[in-house]
Amino acid sequence: MAFGGLSFLIYGKLERGKPQLAISPEPLALGKRSSFLLTMEDKGTGLGHYRVTVEQDGRTEVIASEEFPGGLHAIQKELTISAESHGLRDGPALLRVEVRDRAWLGGNSTSLEAKVMVDTVPPVLGIQSKFHYVNQGGSGMVVVQASEPLKWCGVRVGDLWFKGCQMAKENAWIVLFAVPHDAPSRTSIWIEAEDLASNRTKTSFPYSIKPKKFRQDTIRVTQEFLQGILPYFQQRDPSLRGEPQEMFLRINRDHRRESDEKIRALCSQSTGEPLWSGPFSRMPNSKPMAGFADRRSYMWDGKVIDEQVHLGVDLASIAMSPVEAANRGKVIFAGELGIYGNTVLLEHGCGLFSMYSHLSQISVDVGQFLEKGEVLGVTGSTGLAGGDHLHFGILVGGVFVNPIEWWDPHWVKDNVTDKLALITQPSPPPGQSPSGQVGKRAPR
Repeated sequence: MAFGGLSFLIYGKLERGKPQLAISPEPLALGKRSSFLLTMEDKGTGLGHYRVTVEQDGRTEVIASEEFPGGLHAIQKELTISAESHGLRDGPALLRVEVRDRAWLGGNSTSLEAKVMVDTVPPVLGIQSKFHYVNQGGSGMVVVQASEPLKWCGVRVGDLWFKGCQMAKENAWIVLFAVPHDAPSRTSIWIEAEDLASNRTKTSFPYSIKPKKFRQDTIRVTQEFLQGILPYFQQRDPSLRGEPQEMFLRINRDHRRESDEKIRALCSQSTGEPLWSGPFSRMPNSKPMAGFADRRSYMWDGKVIDEQVHLGVDLASIAMSPVEAANRGKVIFAGELGIYGNTVLLEHGCGLFSMYSHLSQISVDVGQFLEKGEVLGVTGSTGLAGGDHLHFGILVGGVFVNPIEWWDPHWVKDNVTDKLALITQPSPPPGQSPSGQVGKRAPR
């Protein structure tokens, strides 16, 4: 038995299996301060030690080195490399990571080597789109040509962040952004980016926010209206109990907030290319019944009991009218959505979405691509609706914006199409302005 145990010990200590090693994200570049995650594992004798070095100009700089206690078989280490602290200059270098196990005769080792570029200079952002007139409650687009490849690029509007979309042209990005309907006219807007070495830059660009006055509306909440909508919501929310007025307020406040939060979550991810083309179409033969950002006061028994903002356009036509996709896009949601009832959400790429609500029927599935004009459902009065109509919305980065802009061919040409052309045309000679300068007209 003793000899057998010794054989097992010798076999274990002489194991030939090498430890596993991974680094993420891939170390393409080292900046002023770059962080990576090392994952090390050895299922046999366990981990012995690891060492990280950077070689440059014939000099080897030890970044990290550590001995592991016995019995440790897996660990993750966060690795931070500061080019300045380790005396690295901008230019090529060799990053080497080695991990050894606790086997006899020096142990088994696994190493990773990567040719990296040390880069401590932030990227330079060239703003190709020269004019950015944005309506309060409206959309804007900025076109960026970076001096080098970027990890990300985006626009910050106050506290809101709008992620950019990398285009086919080298180091070219577009960013669709929104100015919320309640944003102050002096809201700050700037562009931020980070290169592959984690160097960040922040740049201003010319813009002007045009204040808009939105309509005030009064809605009388009647017993007849409540008798029509309460059973719908009670069936879906068994906890909805109490006096009719109390239940209505819960629906109009809590359910509305929950619905909008779900919409923002659905619109938090987007594909990296524009799927749409040209202006969006409006439901044919329809009459607008309510506008974007209408300030609604809800009256009960002659008193205001609630106030909300209507974040879309209500369009009414013949009952049970077909509803078409306003532009090419992908279905990311098709089903019941709180106060909006049966709803379809289309993603159009680069953070742009359209929304179709209160439908009586849905005829598409999640993941399906629709061309402009394809039928996706039928109008109805599901959710918090007083009659058959379509609630149509446009969102940029999860923020509701005025759909009228996206219906307007002139606005779309000036603010979107012509700007996209800036990065599909050849670059101008140094010192000259890009051809097709756009945005000279104020928003309509």
